[in-house]
Amino acid sequence: MTERVRWPRRLLLVLAHAVVIQLITFGMRPTLSYAVLDVGGSQALLGVVVAAFAVPALFLALPAGHVIDRIGERISLLAGAVALIVAALLAAFGGGQVAVLLLATMFLGMGHLLSVIGEQALVANTTSRGQFDSKFGYFTFASALGQTLGPLLLALPGGTPEIPPVRLIFLVCGALSVVLLAISAGIHSSARPAVAERVRMLPATVTLLRTPGLIRALLAGSIVLASVDLFLAYLPALAHERGIAAITVSALLVVRSLFSMFSRLFLGAMVRLLGRRALMVWSIVLSAFALVSFGLPVPVAGLLFLAGIYGFAVGTCQPITMSWIAELATAGTRGLAMSLRLASNRLGQTLLPSLLGTLAAATGAAGVFVATGMMLFGGAWSGAAVGEAEGEGTAGEPLSR
Repeated sequence: MTERVRWPRRLLLVLAHAVVIQLITFGMRPTLSYAVLDVGGSQALLGVVVAAFAVPALFLALPAGHVIDRIGERISLLAGAVALIVAALLAAFGGGQVAVLLLATMFLGMGHLLSVIGEQALVANTTSRGQFDSKFGYFTFASALGQTLGPLLLALPGGTPEIPPVRLIFLVCGALSVVLLAISAGIHSSARPAVAERVRMLPATVTLLRTPGLIRALLAGSIVLASVDLFLAYLPALAHERGIAAITVSALLVVRSLFSMFSRLFLGAMVRLLGRRALMVWSIVLSAFALVSFGLPVPVAGLLFLAGIYGFAVGTCQPITMSWIAELATAGTRGLAMSLRLASNRLGQTLLPSLLGTLAAATGAAGVFVATGMMLFGGAWSGAAVGEAEGEGTAGEPLSR
């Protein structure tokens, strides 16, 4: 029998944390792109900005996940909030220097990484087996809500039609980071299983990587997430090329996030209807068609339609890989499993934007969208490795406690 869903204090705090962290991230990241363009940075440099966001995970993801498995999620949430405060202060008071903006982006990436690993591990460690798709659907719904609210900061008053009020946005994000710190302080870690003290990082990582299909599934997830990063970074550049106002860019980002949020409300039902594998593959194919179309001379109304399609499609992929990996991991290794997923995502976010950033110098932002769409077609093949949902059972304490 399916457990009746209740809304205890810890769950509400985790969902609130997910909203605020994504609000900050999706407000700051396009603003950082605008800030770089405003000080004379090239479009090719935007690829470096995207990579700078991902770099911290290449070094911190696995150790952070291992620490979470040993001492709990709360310390990761607190450290993430502090890193976000530093990022906002650097961006706001860095004097508009590209090097400082890159450093702020790295702190933003660090804060985001530590926050989401803590969130995902907490959800995974407090959810019953067989409920992962639904629970991660709710969790990623909250994340998508924050991703919807974040781009609205671009519409704050004080900017120009082409450039939003970047310093004001950074200051608002700094204030929100303080709120995030307070929320983090109120979240208690899940219970530590005794096995966690005996699990070593490298052997556990090797065991996870030997799981049939896991590497291909990680590759699919990294390509999808890199496409979202490229969308965030190069939409302002595309708008700049076509004379589209910043408030329209805000609307496009909000539409994408709204449809991602909408798709996650029905994730459990869609998985039961189509199966994880088919849903993963066809959603990636649909997102590929949408991004390729962004490279065409489409009017603003058409771009809004395409943003909705892209948002709905990519919105299904992230929670599917989360829930599948959570089911594969054993008690005491779920933080490591989630950090492995994030590390592979960040590797894609580091390599792919840097490669496509060089393409932007020759083809402009439209070429980046077309190339990203073609890349997603390869991700659809990788997504075929994702396993189907398992039956009911228990793993860890219920989330409703």
